[in-house]
Amino acid sequence: MRGFDALQLGVAWHDLSSRGRLRATGEDRARLIHAISSNAVESLSTGQGTYAFFLNAQGRIQADSLIFADSDHILIDCEPRASATLRDHIEDYIIMDDVTLTDIASETALIAIAGPDSGDTVSSLGLKAPETALTFARSGDVCVFCTPRPGVDYLIMAPSSEKPTLIAGLRKRGAAEADEQAWESHRVLNWFPRFGIDYQSKNIPHETRQLNAVSFVKGCYTGQEIVERVRSRGQVRRQLVGVELEAATIPADLTVFHKGNSVGTLTSPTPARSPFASKSRGFAILRSSAASPGTVVRVGAVPAKVRDVSRK
Repeated sequence: MRGFDALQLGVAWHDLSSRGRLRATGEDRARLIHAISSNAVESLSTGQGTYAFFLNAQGRIQADSLIFADSDHILIDCEPRASATLRDHIEDYIIMDDVTLTDIASETALIAIAGPDSGDTVSSLGLKAPETALTFARSGDVCVFCTPRPGVDYLIMAPSSEKPTLIAGLRKRGAAEADEQAWESHRVLNWFPRFGIDYQSKNIPHETRQLNAVSFVKGCYTGQEIVERVRSRGQVRRQLVGVELEAATIPADLTVFHKGNSVGTLTSPTPARSPFASKSRGFAILRSSAASPGTVVRVGAVPAKVRDVSRK
């Protein structure tokens, strides 16, 4: 079974070792990360995690991250292109705090597992497969994370030296490799937008509609004043949406039009993948007047409809 099909019908793996992975140690680690991220961290118990944004003082997104609390450290996962920026951003806040930040991407491997058979496959490797999103379980020096990301069931982090053995074990158990094209198609099929591709560092959280990354009760954090101001006013000028085209292929012109006016640009353009998706799709940050689910738009000359990708 080929990678994309296996993601929908069986089990497949994809190498995410290029992603950023930062380890925060020291007695003040939870307090500091809590104070500069958009979701609650101090309340996490060992084995628990959260999804959060790191914002600058103007409320603009520096990175989106999965943050997990272990017994002696906090792990922060982020997009590859955001890793250096995020490390600098966090270190700017380490002044008198007992916090040490270490980049562990080069010493660890990160493999994503997805598909209906993913849990059984992880267990067959002799690893614990947590069943609750945003939790993890250790099996020796290998850690299995259950993710909240649509279409991504597990992340397995292991020492880099164990990566060949891990991949060999997955192949032996029938897991197909999903290459970058298959993985990206799967991501878009599940309406999962990516920071740095579908929204950028110029955006604020409300524009992304990914508000599962934001706590509105935790109190002050970097950028919180802007987030709260936007929430209280209840309006943003642009919003991230899914766009489903009435065609199987992607047009050359990716401009999104509404009532004859250009309102945005299609990102992550993905052609139909029959039989799982008969229409091509992507994302766009549109003017709010065109961002309501079901709104009829055009991508180039192709009719399309707006789809809701919001998460709370």
